[in-house]
Amino acid sequence: MKIRLGGLLLVVLASACAPPPIGYGEIVADPSSVPTSAAPAPAVPRDVPTETHTGTGSGEFRTTWPADQLGFFTFDCPKCAANVIIDTDGGEHGLVNAIGAYKGTKWLNTDPDRPVRRVTVHANAPWTATIADHRSVVTAETGTSGKGDAVLRLPAGVTRIHFTAKTRGNVGLWVMSPEDRDLILNQIGDLQVERDVRGPAYLQVEGYEASWTLTPS
Repeated sequence: MKIRLGGLLLVVLASACAPPPIGYGEIVADPSSVPTSAAPAPAVPRDVPTETHTGTGSGEFRTTWPADQLGFFTFDCPKCAANVIIDTDGGEHGLVNAIGAYKGTKWLNTDPDRPVRRVTVHANAPWTATIADHRSVVTAETGTSGKGDAVLRLPAGVTRIHFTAKTRGNVGLWVMSPEDRDLILNQIGDLQVERDVRGPAYLQVEGYEASWTLTPS
C-alpha cells in the first residue's frame, strides 16, 4: 500500500489489566491490492506544545492541534477491561481497536486536507490521551524493544530492519518516509522478518498484544 505524501517530514526526520488473549482488527491479506490515494504535503514541521486530555469511560474531546502538523497520539487506559476503540474526524479512521488494558502510540494528522478536530473514545475506565510533536519520537537503535503500538524514528543511512514479535494477534508495520507511506508487514502470530527500509523515516508498529524487538542496519 502506498500513500503519496510529497515532502512530508523531510525536515523533521533530518533533525533529531488482564485482557482477553485475542483482539480483533482489520487484516489486509494483500497490501498491493489496496488503492493508492494522494495527499498534499503539510508545512515544514515545527515544535508544538503537547496536548493532554483525560476522561472516564466513553466520550469525545476536541483538539487544537495545528492542521498542518503531524502529531503522535498516545492513549493510556491501564484499567480498561473491554473494547478500546478510538476514532477521529481526520484522515486516520480507526486509530485504536483493542481489548483490555491499553497503552500505545499512533501517528496522527497525516493528511492536512483532513485535519483532526474531534477524537471519539470508547472505553470503560479512566484514560489519558496526549498529542505530541516530533520531539517525542524515540530513535530506533540496535535491539530496541517494546510492547504494543508504537512509533519509532529510523535515521538517515538505515537501509534494512530486522523485526521479531511474539503475539497471538495481528502485527502490522508501516513506514512513512519523505516520499510515501507503505504497509510493509501484515501478519498474525509470532514472526521474525527482515525488510528493506530507507531512512530517514518513521516506523509505526501496530500490534497492541505484541512484544517486539527492532534492529535497524
